[in-house]
Amino acid sequence: MVDIVITEFMHKQAVADLSRDFDVHYEPTLGMDPAALGPFLRRAVALIIRDRTLVDIPLIAQAYQLRVIGQVGLPSDNIDMQSCEAHGIAILRAPDAMADAIGEYVIAAALVLTRGGFYSSRDVMAGKWPRGLLMGREIGGRTLGLVGLDFGARSTAVRARALGMTIVGWDPLLKASHPAWSDIERLEFPDLLGRADVISVHLPPRPEFRGRFDSAALNRMKAGAVLISVGAAGVVDEAAVANMLAIGKLRGAALDGFETEPLTIEAGAVFAAVPNLILTPRIADLTLESHLRSSEAIVEKVRGALAR
Repeated sequence: MVDIVITEFMHKQAVADLSRDFDVHYEPTLGMDPAALGPFLRRAVALIIRDRTLVDIPLIAQAYQLRVIGQVGLPSDNIDMQSCEAHGIAILRAPDAMADAIGEYVIAAALVLTRGGFYSSRDVMAGKWPRGLLMGREIGGRTLGLVGLDFGARSTAVRARALGMTIVGWDPLLKASHPAWSDIERLEFPDLLGRADVISVHLPPRPEFRGRFDSAALNRMKAGAVLISVGAAGVVDEAAVANMLAIGKLRGAALDGFETEPLTIEAGAVFAAVPNLILTPRIADLTLESHLRSSEAIVEKVRGALAR
């Protein structure tokens, strides 16, 4: 009998920890093969995934004894929450374990893009010297706008404040009484767009946030602002961002995730020849340290849930 099935990559130390007390089947690519996964789930009491394993009704129907699902990394929309609730399956997550990694990613991107030198390497290697065209800007004294105040956004705020930035935010899901607002100025969305020099997007995958950063919203941003997105795919209109960079409305952008994942050659063509742009394959939350923290946190949560 397999007690716990792990279908995506997890820190080997955490896998070894679980294996001391449970029969664990660890296969990092199993989540991409639902037909192969089904038989392993029929007697498993716990499933551990990341964001690629689709936990839908057909899969849940095969998991006769499943009690808990642990999700390593950031919360994603690959789990049918209603079906899990109907079957009494608990969803365990530890988003705070990834916060420091996300905060560092956002600040690193903001610094590089604000300086404006991200796209100069090829010119320099070719013998050009575009120094006069790359007059950078300092990040100190500028305003960071956080759209969504999850753990990663709050970690970003701590680091931005240390660099001398003013922090403003918008999050309709967070009550006005939440402690996070104690040192972050709470604004309405249109006001934030017009005030922030750097905007970092941390919104979750919810229907009401889809397309939030469309052409109209991007046009309301300050000229020369920087946009960074580490939230759900579909919140930011990729083609609109590419256009705003091409015409110089935005100074720079960093996108960590896309409507089409992995990004295909066809989907990526919209970004061709766009300046001062960073594209990454959902690595904002992924460092060696955050990987270990998140894996260990999920192990402890799964262990605790199964002990009850």
